[in-house]
Amino acid sequence: MEGSTLKNIPGYYPYRIDEEGKVYVPHSKTGFPVQVKEHNGMVNVRQDGRPKKVKVSELYRRAFNKLLPED
Repeated sequence: MEGSTLKNIPGYYPYRIDEEGKVYVPHSKTGFPVQVKEHNGMVNVRQDGRPKKVKVSELYRRAFNKLLPED
């Protein structure tokens, strides 16, 4: 994460994503970004208090308005 900038994901606050496609959420006590575990291109996010699986490529597209380099 050295030197990378995190960008907010519209519709998925407080989750943020970097240019490499790694999703981060702030730690509950410290507020520092912690990477969300990815499994088969999907991450678990909480929306309206409920867990939900979302594709990383969808989050990247929402944040940067372009496809992931791997796609």
